[in-house]
Amino acid sequence: MDTVHKEVRFWGLGHHLNIIEGIIEELALEQYAFDIRLILMEAVTNAYYHGNLSDCTKPITIRYMLDGDLLNLQIQDAGNGGHELVIPDRIGDDELLEDGGRGLYLIRCFSDSAELIHNTMFINKSVCTH
Repeated sequence: MDTVHKEVRFWGLGHHLNIIEGIIEELALEQYAFDIRLILMEAVTNAYYHGNLSDCTKPITIRYMLDGDLLNLQIQDAGNGGHELVIPDRIGDDELLEDGGRGLYLIRCFSDSAELIHNTMFINKSVCTH
């Protein structure tokens, strides 16, 4: 597959699941669908609730690039980047059912790297496209 570098912008959470499924299908990464779906769902939900403060008039942008065996995802909210979110390296058993931090922890577990800089989450995941 040639290098793919695209961007999709949307508002609110009304159609984000269809957008995520479309990205997986476009990149022909069905074998990684569970991981990519989970990563994007958690990142988009985080962008909506924490970055955009549940304001459905503010956009969320997903940039995705597949270059060889590396998938790069960027999820940007319209917030001011002032929200403090720490991506935990691990969480305790008693925290697995709590809302705070679990999604970010899952993103870290299912990706090679995840970092939040200002209002954009940068995620890399190795995939095999051969």
